[in-house]
Amino acid sequence: MRLTGEKLTLSENRGRSSPWRITLLLALIVGGFLVLRAWRSGQVQPLFSPTPTPTRTSISYSEEAEAHFSAGNLPAAIAAYQQAVEKEPDNGRLWAEMARVQTYASDLLTTLAERRALLTQAREAINRAVELAPDDSYGYAVRTLVYDWSATSEVKDEITVGDLVRVTASVIEGGRLQASVIELEGSGELTSSTPAPAAEGDESFTGIVDAIGVEGWVIDGRTIYISPLTLIREKNRRVTFLAEADQSAIRANQLDPENILAIAYRAEVLVDQGNVTSAADLATTVIDRTAELPLDPKYLMDIYRVYATVLENQGNYVSAIEQYRRATEIAPNLTFLYLHIGANYRTLAAAAPNPVSRRELVDLALENFEKATRINDQLGIEDPNPYLAIGRTYMQDGEFFIAALNIERAVEIDPTNAEIYARLASVYFQARNYESSILTFKCALDGCSQQETGDLLCGLGIYLCEPGSNQALEAGQPVRGLPLTDESVEYYYTYGSALTFYAGDRDHPEACVDAERIFQALIEKYGTDPLISTIVNEGRQVCAAPSADQATTPSAGGEPSVLTPTPLTR
Repeated sequence: MRLTGEKLTLSENRGRSSPWRITLLLALIVGGFLVLRAWRSGQVQPLFSPTPTPTRTSISYSEEAEAHFSAGNLPAAIAAYQQAVEKEPDNGRLWAEMARVQTYASDLLTTLAERRALLTQAREAINRAVELAPDDSYGYAVRTLVYDWSATSEVKDEITVGDLVRVTASVIEGGRLQASVIELEGSGELTSSTPAPAAEGDESFTGIVDAIGVEGWVIDGRTIYISPLTLIREKNRRVTFLAEADQSAIRANQLDPENILAIAYRAEVLVDQGNVTSAADLATTVIDRTAELPLDPKYLMDIYRVYATVLENQGNYVSAIEQYRRATEIAPNLTFLYLHIGANYRTLAAAAPNPVSRRELVDLALENFEKATRINDQLGIEDPNPYLAIGRTYMQDGEFFIAALNIERAVEIDPTNAEIYARLASVYFQARNYESSILTFKCALDGCSQQETGDLLCGLGIYLCEPGSNQALEAGQPVRGLPLTDESVEYYYTYGSALTFYAGDRDHPEACVDAERIFQALIEKYGTDPLISTIVNEGRQVCAAPSADQATTPSAGGEPSVLTPTPLTR
């Protein structure tokens, strides 16, 4: 205010205060006090403060899963579906969608045990789906797929060392455990084979079979005694799973006769049942009706993939490649499709009439396998399968050095996988690098400690370190050896043959002792197989020959004196 020195004039007409104004002011004061107290207690947030993160819905997670599947990241798709079913556990369609992705993801796993484990989860999911939505034809269609693929992973007909089993046992005299039931893990999931509940006082647990004896088994380090009353369930579940798949396809058709996805999956079941002719008729019908029947475009991949599978089993590899290509047009980032395309080109290359066409087909196979590696690189997925496929292709073409480099990369990705070590050892054997072959086979079939694995990987140059060093110990991981089964028998007889190359070598005095151990195991289980018997007999002759008492240099060259096993076909 500007001061002038003049006398301030005050009005003499002052009105009295309104009671309404006083009431309003008091209300504002009290309201402000209440707001202040609420703010201090956290009940009121300041203006313009960040809003809480909204709760995601099952639809949001489902859409994320579909995006991951489209991108080719199947593990991420499964994880998103798991979040979706947690949000909406009573949604049968979500459980079915997750089971479908889990089934396809099993094709990307390297070992039979891994595939079985994921397919077990898929069966649990799809059984939950049809329980929640018993009238949904889609659920039964996917159940056809799940159980059919489960059947293809059931190649065992007996329990062997290394299997995961479920044991029901009771404590007997002396504190010993006596088994009443030993069965392959998962074999009791179907009604026909569900075990009776354990009696009071019995103990049930799951573990790996370490050893099998006449009077007792060692399971996860525990001795479990058996008796004539012990029930050992080792029945192959393949037939049971195929029957479940077939029944699911029939039920899907009853619920919706125009569900061509279910019809397509049934064609795949017929292939696995050995009825390829009927499968081809059914698959052709599906292709012809695709344009006229309603179908979500994303499932066209399944239609073309199944048709390709049928053609593949007919030996029509060129047409199979064409159908797999149509599947990639729908789903361009699914690496397992490119692996199948490459495998078909590789099969064509093996039968090519001349070197030029053979080279062209090999290049096409490698192009598709490399496409799979690029997709995985973009997604940040560490998958050994494309490298194994590339390695096998070069091995088939006689380029063992490049084959070994690719399989060594697969070992680097999955250093605990005994089967990858066995494949690498087979390449070394074909390249006549018997020293590396024996060391790698030993780890694959006999197993390796952490130090032994690290020393092997350092010695092979896969890791940059010295064998026996602390760096080798840190780099190594324990490897459980592969048991002798139909799936690993080729590795065993190749290992035995490799050992006989050092018969009589003073630097390898135990070579024939180790070879005989392998040969004995082969004869006990596969003595009636003519190829295996021939390999074993010739190997034993080499070790028994007079020259075996003299120093030799097997790696110096020359033809093997034992029958060389044929290259692996896996």
